[in-house]
Amino acid sequence: MYVAMRDGLFKSTDAGETWKALGKGLKNLAAVTVNSRKPNEVYASTVDGVIFRSADGGTTWER
Repeated sequence: MYVAMRDGLFKSTDAGETWKALGKGLKNLAAVTVNSRKPNEVYASTVDGVIFRSADGGTTWER
């Protein structure tokens, strides 16, 4: 489970019991989505419309 917030992007693998911050520098996020055919492919967008992509479940990101 992922959540996009003003403070960054967070991931939980235990139904929300604990959260891990992902993507240092990702701030002011408006949305996050996962490719249903490739679960490790994650997209995050900022409130300014910048889109970031991760191919490894959120470990690394590219604009």
